[in-house]
Amino acid sequence: MVAFAEVASPTQFVKIDQNVDQATLDEYHYMDQGTRLVPAAWLVSLERTDGGGKFMSSDNMRRLGFLVDNVVTDKMNPYGWPIGFTVSDASKTDGIPIAGINCANCHTGHIEYKGTALRIEGGQTNAWANNFFYEMFSAFAATAADPARRAQFFKEAIKAGYPADRIEADFEAEAATFDLEASRVRDYLYVGPGRSDAIQGIVNRIYAHSLMEPANNRDPNAPVDRPYLWDVGRLSWVEYNSCIPRKALSRNILQVLGVAATTHIVDRKTGALNPEPLRWESSIQLDNLIWLEKVGDRLRAPTWPEGVLGHIDQTKAEQGRQLFAANCAACHGIKQLPDGSWDAPVIPLQTIGTDPGQATNFAAYTYDGTKIGLSKDARGVDAAIVVNAFRSHLYAENHTPKAEQEDDVKFEAPCGYRARPLIGVWATPPFLHNGSVRTVFDLLSDTRPAKFPVGSSEYDPTHLRYTEGEGLTTMVFDTSIVGNSNAGHWWTDDTGRPGRIGPKLADADKYAIIEYLKAATYDNYPSEKRDYEATMPCQNDRDWASKK
Repeated sequence: MVAFAEVASPTQFVKIDQNVDQATLDEYHYMDQGTRLVPAAWLVSLERTDGGGKFMSSDNMRRLGFLVDNVVTDKMNPYGWPIGFTVSDASKTDGIPIAGINCANCHTGHIEYKGTALRIEGGQTNAWANNFFYEMFSAFAATAADPARRAQFFKEAIKAGYPADRIEADFEAEAATFDLEASRVRDYLYVGPGRSDAIQGIVNRIYAHSLMEPANNRDPNAPVDRPYLWDVGRLSWVEYNSCIPRKALSRNILQVLGVAATTHIVDRKTGALNPEPLRWESSIQLDNLIWLEKVGDRLRAPTWPEGVLGHIDQTKAEQGRQLFAANCAACHGIKQLPDGSWDAPVIPLQTIGTDPGQATNFAAYTYDGTKIGLSKDARGVDAAIVVNAFRSHLYAENHTPKAEQEDDVKFEAPCGYRARPLIGVWATPPFLHNGSVRTVFDLLSDTRPAKFPVGSSEYDPTHLRYTEGEGLTTMVFDTSIVGNSNAGHWWTDDTGRPGRIGPKLADADKYAIIEYLKAATYDNYPSEKRDYEATMPCQNDRDWASKK
């Protein structure tokens, strides 16, 4: 059940210093990383299917949860689109600027409290990505099917700069894909705002879309809360299931491939494998991707803004710090390795007891990879071969010195989820890897709501959550749906309950831990030095999920 509402806009905005200056952030928000959706002139001219005006209007984008800054720059954001939408350099895309998205689109947070808005750089957007793609492609399909709409669209797209002598043929060439693209996400609108099954989406793009093998599509039915980006460059392994090692460029190439990079692994007309080096050419923008990563590495966790969200009770926070050190730091403390990275231990599924879908799907799903020399039962981990090939080709194209090149990457499929440090976690509700627990208070409890509304940006500083009031788009999160389980990470006296972490906590202790999470900084957070990296459960058993 989805509801749309009129919600008052904040009256003032407060910036939290996260170690990156605003001029750099303005560039970061709109930097093209190589994703290619549709021509920018088409997208800016597109009308909503319901007759509500332009699809990319500020009102419609806010309704879908995107962050509209109204920043307009001739070079990077000529249409004043929301944060994270990009426009390609026309000289690199056959003379026609192409719309895309970058990492800021999914990883920029927004919190409101009593009329004041806080930007959380590297946080999680509340945008409803599945609905955006569904409505966008549905609007293109409606335009293709209606001669009057099509004629008006052509007129406006030409006015926006699309070549008049190309638009009819180019639009016709894409028209057959619009309904198909809409149908691919229709069944997953339940995912709602702020979540996506990003890993499965990436693997599907590689094995199904890039190879033109639609039978390789697998259900993206394990949606996750978008992870926050500060300190991610310090973690030894990334993604919730720690499937990718800390090799920044390889990780981000995978992300661009998964969102909508243009690839040439196969001939798009015949599906036949292209010869090398054409096979590994792509739209990925190497220099921009490296620049974006360097900016991301500078991001630091947001500090609690007492002037907006209220003062921290330092006495209670100290009590919470001691409780956190005794009960939480074994998993979530900083574990610094000799190279300066942080070991993020993987907690086995049988121990943590949370929804297993993201880990089991990545480990168990198989794909026909014979077209690129893999087996008929290739796995998600085998996508590393594709990433390595694209990265090597990019290095060759850009004449990257050997000393600046990453080594080949190897993916893993551990049977668990990582436990990363929680500095700044107060700014990232809801919780657990799949966003199935609405508050930190609930996360520390032995019972949790089975359903709760999501979509509001109004913050509750007492429980560390979004309120259950109306947002521009509000829907009910149902934990009974596959991929949405809120089980695990229990604090309960029931010693037989799967996923029990420790005994039931008194409410006073929960609130003390909450107060500490508000006050947690790099200076007061539990930290230790290690000379080894913890072994990940099932790391070397690629068939563990199939044995369950």
